[in-house]
Amino acid sequence: MSVFSSQIRNRPWLWQITLLCGIFGALLAATLKTQDRIRGEGLPSMRPQQIATEYAKMRDTVNEQKKKIADLQTNLTKYQEAAAKEKDSAKLLYSDLQKANVLAGLVAVTGPGVVVTLRDSTKMPAKPADMTPEDYSVLTQDYIIHDRDIQSVINELRAAGAEAIAVNDQRVVATTAVRCVGPVVQVNSVPTNGSPVKIKAIGDPDALVSSLLMPNGLRDQYSITDPSMFSVDKIKSMTLPAYAGATPLRWAEVAPEHEAKQAQRQSEKATEETVDPISPKGRSAKKTLAP
Repeated sequence: MSVFSSQIRNRPWLWQITLLCGIFGALLAATLKTQDRIRGEGLPSMRPQQIATEYAKMRDTVNEQKKKIADLQTNLTKYQEAAAKEKDSAKLLYSDLQKANVLAGLVAVTGPGVVVTLRDSTKMPAKPADMTPEDYSVLTQDYIIHDRDIQSVINELRAAGAEAIAVNDQRVVATTAVRCVGPVVQVNSVPTNGSPVKIKAIGDPDALVSSLLMPNGLRDQYSITDPSMFSVDKIKSMTLPAYAGATPLRWAEVAPEHEAKQAQRQSEKATEETVDPISPKGRSAKKTLAP
């Protein structure tokens, strides 16, 4: 019998140590391999401090890109103005182009309008001791400003004839998304920084205010929960910034002339066939559809 085998048999814990060493070695090798992969792929570290640093760098890069876009838009406007001075036809084209830029939100605009302020309620009920966090969240959801509240105001302002809208100085354009990302509402992928949210709109102040304060309108909806959550003020003159984000077109393109005319005819036909709900014909149709 070997001396070594005799020693191992008398000391069974050696096998356990050998097994643990093997497992530890495998884990160490896997860790080193993962670190090499992270370095090779340029993945950020999972440490909170490093994540915060990477986020700050990315935020600064985005801000720099937005400034560059704004500078380019300013230079483009100058070039267009210079071209418009050359001949009358260019002036006409420049005028139409400026109108299109205003509607598209690509230039800063000034004019009268309103400022709508939405804020979280200060009358939020206290959480009962026997209520779960999920049930309490459902109970208090009407006391907090959500993305749907902002979108409802935008829709009402547009319907009332607003020509330019900005949410917390983020210009609203055709591609603007207003959505909740966790506990934060984002507009153009930029956080609104919580309550209050200020929605500015340029247009006829009287028409805009009347639309927001009509009976059973937006103001009355907040009156049920907390009237202080909603307010609107007329402004004689204010300036809204231009949209500073990218405007790439990957899928949409100008339609051929014959397809454009066909689509226009279909739109006109659909409009003609729409029943006005307040007309006698519309009221009779509602009675027919009623259960």
